[in-house]
Amino acid sequence: MCGFRDLLKEYPADTVVLGASADTVELNQKFADKNSYPFALLSDYELKLIKALGVQTPKGNMAQRVTFLVDRDGKIAKIYTGVKPAPHAEEVLKDIKQLPAKK
Repeated sequence: MCGFRDLLKEYPADTVVLGASADTVELNQKFADKNSYPFALLSDYELKLIKALGVQTPKGNMAQRVTFLVDRDGKIAKIYTGVKPAPHAEEVLKDIKQLPAKK
């Protein structure tokens, strides 16, 4: 298994990858820089998106590790819960490749 940064290069060109957390913009930027993330991290400091998606932790102050795979028509095709970062990018890539073309 290769690293997720290498694996992201195999994703179809129209794939958009975003990360999100309850951290501030500044903390997200430091984290992204430190880890050389090749995708944007969204800051949901007020927990609006986290609450709307129903992925708030039991304590209510952050998001659970969840991935939403959105198809080419903008519909959620799959929800991954209990995400383990190491094998996850490969699993998502497999599912992306199985998505039907845009209607």
